[in-house]
Amino acid sequence: MLTISDIEELKKSLSVKRKEFRHISLVPTMGNLHDGHLKLVKEASQISDFVCVSVFVNPLQFGPEEDFSSYPRTLDEDIQKLENTECALLFVPEPNELLLDIKTHTADPFLSSILCGKTRKNHFDGVVTIVNKLFELFDPDTTFFGEKDYQQLMIIKEFVSRQSLNVLVKGIPTEREDSGLAKSSRNQYLKDDEKDKATLIYKTLCQVKKSITDSASLDKAINEGIEVLEENSFKVDYLEARSKENLKRSNDLEMTILLCAATINKVRLIDNLVF
Repeated sequence: MLTISDIEELKKSLSVKRKEFRHISLVPTMGNLHDGHLKLVKEASQISDFVCVSVFVNPLQFGPEEDFSSYPRTLDEDIQKLENTECALLFVPEPNELLLDIKTHTADPFLSSILCGKTRKNHFDGVVTIVNKLFELFDPDTTFFGEKDYQQLMIIKEFVSRQSLNVLVKGIPTEREDSGLAKSSRNQYLKDDEKDKATLIYKTLCQVKKSITDSASLDKAINEGIEVLEENSFKVDYLEARSKENLKRSNDLEMTILLCAATINKVRLIDNLVF
């Protein structure tokens, strides 16, 4: 596995690899890799003969009171994990070089204003700005993102379509603990008892889905789900039913996805569940 931090070195290497390999895939990450990230690499290897991974903690997507400085950085461990996968090239850019004269972009106004966008202003602008920069550098045939960050996935797909970029964006189902808890880098902020309690998010989504499919009122089922979480010390940012195609309000259950963001002891967790 090649590990590169210099942009010019990356360009030279990729110019050679494009002649050698038929299909280049990119898995953008912020590091602190877990099984969910490694699943993306595995999925990429199923269709690609040259799999690339980037590790970059993107300062543009953090608000002034968010956890950029304390976000876990575990590069040595990440490299060890990737060496046991099909990753052929790891890009770990220096922030000053990657951000130098970067062209800023904006996320879709609707998609970036709902759900997480209500409280994380400009977050998704920062996401698409860095993702676009990575696409410019790698020119990948396919890129892979986890469906746990479903709103982010939809925003990136919309951005690629709007910019007419020649890259296929694939979403990969959420990797979970045996308990059902969605795997996330932020899970390590949780104490053992908090991690046990955090499983209630997914359990609540499952119960809301069951209640709705059992003919309960959608609004009633969602409100009851919010009450369960709040009664168990969660601060609920949202628990909503949206169309999995465009994230607009939806009453078509076959096209519905439940999305939730909730905070426990200052740790903000997100999850979702499709019908």
